[in-house]
Amino acid sequence: MVEYDNKNWLALLVTFNGSVIRSIISRIAIFTVVSAVIAGLHQRQIINLKDIPSTPWAVVGVALGLLLVFRTNTAYDRFWEGRKLWGEITNQTRFLSMGILAYLVPHSDTAALKRRLINLLIAFPILTKQRLRQIQDWQEVKPFLLPEDQQRIEGANHSALAMLSLIATLLGQCAAQGLLTEQRLLILHPSLGELTRCLGGCERIRNTPLPIAYVLHLKRFLSLFCLTISLPMVAAMGWWSILATALVSYAFIGVEEIGVEIEDPFGDDPNDLPLDKICTTIEQNLTELNLLAEVSESCGVEMELLSQK
Repeated sequence: MVEYDNKNWLALLVTFNGSVIRSIISRIAIFTVVSAVIAGLHQRQIINLKDIPSTPWAVVGVALGLLLVFRTNTAYDRFWEGRKLWGEITNQTRFLSMGILAYLVPHSDTAALKRRLINLLIAFPILTKQRLRQIQDWQEVKPFLLPEDQQRIEGANHSALAMLSLIATLLGQCAAQGLLTEQRLLILHPSLGELTRCLGGCERIRNTPLPIAYVLHLKRFLSLFCLTISLPMVAAMGWWSILATALVSYAFIGVEEIGVEIEDPFGDDPNDLPLDKICTTIEQNLTELNLLAEVSESCGVEMELLSQK
């Protein structure tokens, strides 16, 4: 995602980073050339377009505008829902980390177990990101996995879901060994359920595109409108109808292309969600929580030893 200053209007006016102009310029050029041909034929009196009324295009333009509004709103709903789901992933991994660090009973192996669980929670968003982008890069998650954990995750068809299952299994083992009370386990388990729900919600957005019939109709309707918009304008505007066609095409096609850009928000395009940054933030937060907990436990042990002396 491109970061920008919304108050710096001049910089936003001239920047191309994140703009859809690169992806629509070829279509605008085609419609402009068609408009130039129509204007040339009319000016040379090869065809007479003086009697063509503008009412049909005005009515169709209103209908097309409504369709584009619906298209863009639907795409933004998907984008915003994806952002909320990733915000929930961030919150739930933080809550689980704090619970694990606070609730596990101090034991000789507790520190290593806490570190292992925190690392698994750090790896989960990374695996979710890779799942949504349909890639698999074990080097990205390898620093957070023990060999036995990596072996279990690599053998699964759904690595992110397998990670949640592994975390749940380890928490269950902690309860069985008396390192985690049943009441505290019940406090932590709903967060695993929320992470599963967020994972499923992201997959639903990723795997459910807009119906093909709606997409085809809108693109054909929009193309036909832009190809013929110069017909009712050329008699009154002459050669200026070429510029008017380019501007109308830029406005309408640009809005439609924005919907295309944001309807799948989990990629790595400039207008997609900053999943890499979110994963890095989660890693930093959880690592810091674990470090603070280890320092706190060390201070507690030292204070206990001093009191005994």
